[in-house]
Amino acid sequence: MVMKDNLKKLKIATNSYRLKNDNQITENVLIYIEERIKANKKEIEKLIEIKEENITYEEIENAIKEEIKEDVKYKDYKKMVISQDRFILATLLMPIGTIAVEAYDTIEVIRYLIKAIKTRNGIAISDVEYDEQSIKYLIFEIIKEALKKFNIDENLIMILPYEECFYSYFDKVIYTYNKEGKKLTRNRYESKKYIENKYLYIENSELEEIALRDNQNLEKEVIYGAIEEVIEKINEVPSISVSIYTKSAEKAYNFINLVNSQNILVNTSLENTKETDISSCELYNYKNIIIPMPNKESKEETVEFKSEEENSLQVVNKTIFRKIKDFLKKIFGGDF
Repeated sequence: MVMKDNLKKLKIATNSYRLKNDNQITENVLIYIEERIKANKKEIEKLIEIKEENITYEEIENAIKEEIKEDVKYKDYKKMVISQDRFILATLLMPIGTIAVEAYDTIEVIRYLIKAIKTRNGIAISDVEYDEQSIKYLIFEIIKEALKKFNIDENLIMILPYEECFYSYFDKVIYTYNKEGKKLTRNRYESKKYIENKYLYIENSELEEIALRDNQNLEKEVIYGAIEEVIEKINEVPSISVSIYTKSAEKAYNFINLVNSQNILVNTSLENTKETDISSCELYNYKNIIIPMPNKESKEETVEFKSEEENSLQVVNKTIFRKIKDFLKKIFGGDF
């Protein structure tokens, strides 16, 4: 019961943070963390002495600085194709969701706490040396205070006793050491497996006829209901493809950002499902996002497309290009 309660808090925190379409907030939190670490230097050094830990304040400060300097975006646009039938296919590198990290080394734990903030994943440290009086726990509390200052749910990060961390509840598990307690030269991973299920979510009943017609003769599960409940249901097991039919840009944005699926389609048929790339980044997955183009342009504002196979787009009118970028930022979030 305790684990389920913790995971629920972790999910709520990461979903809330992920929907904040503001890159500056992350930067502000990280700057504040650096300031608070320096302000607590004496307390940190004193605790190191009391606990006789084999670590220095400088190592802690340098680890935080290095993680902050890492060129990591919580959402990274990779490619965009605009098809002849006026659909945008964008492949994005996006955060996974809830992640358990089996780690105990102080520096490694601190690094993953910073990674959670930068990548907007909810990260729970599964600690075999759990100690609320330790250096890592002190740093953890300082970071949580920084999150609260900027109205980010402090449950985005957790340090839990190893025996209370049930990995089957998480979207991914990262192992940093082996069963003998030795540091792995290369981390080991376990992730929830994607299933072949395809979901059709009809959020707006006015679009039901269109949605069913677009997806007739396709194997799929049709879902109705409140978007929060639908997202929770879909995310129980990651799926290959989901499509939402809605008139709300906000709900489309929430769906794109929170659903754990290889393909997320907005107001378009599941038959447009594409193959996804495999990410080499341990805290990200690739998502294909497929949406209709925004409102048609006038004759004076024309767009020229290259073939879909070339994975490229040529826009001959800068005004149209800006409109497309603004549209993508509104729907996807992030920087395009």
